Order: sequence, then structure tokens, then C-alpha cells
Amino acid sequence: MDEEITLRDTAPLATGRSRLVFQHPEHPDYLIKVIRPEIIEERFGSGTKWYKRLRRFGRFLSYHREIEEYLAVYASHHRALPFLPEIIGFAKTDLGLGLVIRAIKTPDGQLAPSIGKILYERRETPEIKEALEKCFTEIVNCDVIISDLNVGNFVHLEHENRFVLIDGTGNASPLALKGYSRALNRRHKLRRIKKFRTRMERYRQQFRDS
Repeated sequence: MDEEITLRDTAPLATGRSRLVFQHPEHPDYLIKVIRPEIIEERFGSGTKWYKRLRRFGRFLSYHREIEEYLAVYASHHRALPFLPEIIGFAKTDLGLGLVIRAIKTPDGQLAPSIGKILYERRETPEIKEALEKCFTEIVNCDVIISDLNVGNFVHLEHENRFVLIDGTGNASPLALKGYSRALNRRHKLRRIKKFRTRMERYRQQFRDS
């Protein structure tokens, strides 16, 4: 992909804490993640802490974390696991280097809905709950490290009844201890999932009462 892709005048499909997600203009099954411009200055500009400016991967640290977890899972299982999206590569864009992933889409070509959207629309079923619990089990029983679980990060493929964790992987701690201890990583993930279940129950109650 030698030619620069123009994204600046295109509305993103999603906006995360640090990244924007765009439809790839040439490949409808791909998405491009780019770092939000304001985040670059806020977290990696001249006014940030000195040790952050010295990080080798700089603004692309989130890419490194995501790719590292994808490779770690492959190294352990010799294949991709169903809860992780496929990483395609990189793309040069007018918003900087982008990470290209395969979109998680429904059979009619729409982006799969998040569990947050499903809860908000009161469409959760026992089958969906079962699929989410299966996803939790897959996460706990593999070597992947997670940094963020929220209702926007899990998307549901109804025709396969499975969830995909589209963001929130990687070790956010500079010590990276979870990468050296499976037991520590497992305990961390169990705590994260327990808190996430509690948060989901609050959302369920909130949406039932609204």
C-alpha cells in the first residue's frame, strides 16, 4: 500500500479513547485504526512526561500492544482464536500510519453490534449471554493480556452466536509482569471479567428502568 489513503474528510465509523476507526476506502472488509490527532499531542507531545517521550514505539504503542497479543496467541495455539479480529497490516494515511484489521460484519455487510448496543436496545437473550460467557472463558484460558473491558469492545455476530473483542488487548503496565506469569495474567483477567459483569448488570438495570 504505497499510496497515501485520504481519511481526513471522512466521518469515522467509531471513535475510541485514543483512536479513530475508518472504513477502508478500497477494501470494504477492512477497517483502518488511526491515532486521534489530539491524543498525539496530549500524550506524546512536548508537554508530556519525559519517560513517555522516550518510549520506542511512541504514539504507536497501542498498535504494538495489539499486534503483540495477536502474535502471542498464535505462538501458543498455532492459530487465531475466534474472539480476536484478524490483523491485516498497515496503511499510510493523511492522519498518519494506520493499523488495518478485518471488519467484524453481519451477513448483510453491517458492522456487528456491541454488547452495549444490544443491552441498550433490550435485545439480550440467553443465547447471547451464553456466547459472552464462552468468550470470557476463551480469554481466560489463553495467553492474551487484556487492558480494557467495556461494553463497546465486545461485538456480537448473531449468525454465529459468538463475540469478538475488537479492542482492549495488551499490557498497559510498563513492568509487563503478566507477560511472564500465566497464573498472574489469569488472575488479572478473572478480576477484570468479574468487574465487567458487575458493570453490565448495572447497565441492564439502568436500561430496564429507562
